[in-house]
Amino acid sequence: LRGFRIELGEIEATLRQCPLVRQAVVVAREDLVGDRRLVAYIVAKLDANLTQTELRSFLKQHLPEYMLPSAFVLMDTLPLTSNGKVDRRALPAPEQTRPDLEETFVAPRTPAEGILAQIWANILGLENVGIHDNFFELGGHSLLIVQLFARLRSAFQVDLPFQTLFDAPTVATLAERLETARQASSSANVTHSTDIKAEAVLDPAINCEGKQIEEITNPACIFLTGATGFLGAFLLDELLQQTGADIYCLVRAANAEEGKQKLRRVLESYLIWNESQSSRIIPVVGDLSQPLFGLSQVQFTALARKIDVIYHNGAWVHHASPYSTLKAANVLGTQEVLRLASQIKIKPVHFISTISVFSAPIGTGVKLVCEESNLDDYPIPEGGYTQSKWVAEKLVTIARDRGLPVCIYRPGRISGHSKTGAFNPNDFFYRLLIGCIQLGSVPEREFFDSLAPVDYASKAIVYLSRQKESLGKAFHVLNQEPLNLKILFKVVRSFGYPLQQVSDEEWQLELMKIAESFPNHPLYPLIPLFTLKKGSVPSSKTQISNLVALKFDCSNTQQGLIGTSIVCPPTDEKLLTTYFSHLIGNKFVSASKAIDITVI
Repeated sequence: LRGFRIELGEIEATLRQCPLVRQAVVVAREDLVGDRRLVAYIVAKLDANLTQTELRSFLKQHLPEYMLPSAFVLMDTLPLTSNGKVDRRALPAPEQTRPDLEETFVAPRTPAEGILAQIWANILGLENVGIHDNFFELGGHSLLIVQLFARLRSAFQVDLPFQTLFDAPTVATLAERLETARQASSSANVTHSTDIKAEAVLDPAINCEGKQIEEITNPACIFLTGATGFLGAFLLDELLQQTGADIYCLVRAANAEEGKQKLRRVLESYLIWNESQSSRIIPVVGDLSQPLFGLSQVQFTALARKIDVIYHNGAWVHHASPYSTLKAANVLGTQEVLRLASQIKIKPVHFISTISVFSAPIGTGVKLVCEESNLDDYPIPEGGYTQSKWVAEKLVTIARDRGLPVCIYRPGRISGHSKTGAFNPNDFFYRLLIGCIQLGSVPEREFFDSLAPVDYASKAIVYLSRQKESLGKAFHVLNQEPLNLKILFKVVRSFGYPLQQVSDEEWQLELMKIAESFPNHPLYPLIPLFTLKKGSVPSSKTQISNLVALKFDCSNTQQGLIGTSIVCPPTDEKLLTTYFSHLIGNKFVSASKAIDITVI
């Protein structure tokens, strides 16, 4: 949902933890064509005075933003089937009325506020919207922002960066920003930026003072974050294959059993579940964005005593969100990982960063980026996600300077499994490729960068992490050969899909049509990456042109893999054919050229 893996049961279990809730059911509804959203149905405990504001506030303390329902329906009882189970089909559609918010309803005072309130009401499916109502508390989410800003551009002839809504989430404050933008020059900066360098501060309590660093060649217990992600799932698989350790996986769930099932479903979806190894997968129910992962101090200390080595792969990956939204999970979560590594006994940390932490200086040609290059020698990257990874990597290097044994791995673009074709359907490359096939065109600018199959990346990372001489080093894990568009076009056309290159301007016009009318289109979630103004969330043009301007050295990786069979396969016709066969075989692309990806 909305480009994220959503566990409805996890939301329901969290709601039931609310002291005022007796029953809770969450469903994904599509009451408006193309607009699927999460709706929670609640039965309150007897005599409980429960409001939607209280429910939303409670969930915010336990779940990330993308798992918050867009609407809450309070009911006396839930409809049941003849078997006594909740009849989800009989659950009513949410009323199109303004939810009960803390803010008192205030009608629009100016023409601009009136237009904005009407646009919001249309997009959110409400009868009316007050000028002090928060867009997100009304049920707005990141994908609806695309529609909102497309309509703002049409109504006001002003091009605001998407970041503006995060800074000014009410009709009144957004109207002020619109007026400021209309009066200022087109190059005016209407966003508030965070001093990213100043964010790189590690808790002084995280250090190695008075603790012995033991050399462990065969760890018994490994801690892994991000195991439900694409690369994380394959890291889990490789750790199970290359070690004999029990793998403790941090996972959001109501309990350990639900966490284990969640991990199983992910591994099964990527064709790597192995029942014989399942007993070595130990779920740790927690949340990366919470202090101590949401564990008690006793639980956290017990985990610190048990674990021998840490693989930190977890992150909230959302390229259209600002740094402030991602900080808790990606930056503070990394700090908690380092805290775990430094408590009781010193544990090596293998941190999965990203090659995008490096950004090309303006006006340079080709610049070689060594694996030991200092981040401070390059500009701060654009975009909340890459900025959060930049700060997280800085925290890891600070911990390294304090004596903590760490390795840093910077993957490039990770693609599907080279043999099975299994891939992450929410990945940028696949969404862009499938979306372009549906459009029948690609922009002139080359957005498709080099691809490293996930099986190569995971094998390389786990193997390198087990070599004593790797500690303290950084490794670039990527394919140094760029994707040849001629080969890509040849393979695409061999499957019967016509594809032509058009100008960037023509392609962006097509994107804006999608923004206004086709929210289920595979390109819909990517629109912010291609249409935002510089200085807010970056365009992928900027990101990929930076990668083209930078050449990445992989000497540490190549040296560390000498004598192994771990080699990045070329992105040739064979590999791309494997990928397309998987796409078609699993109906992501059908023989009739229809696209079967639904995004909300």
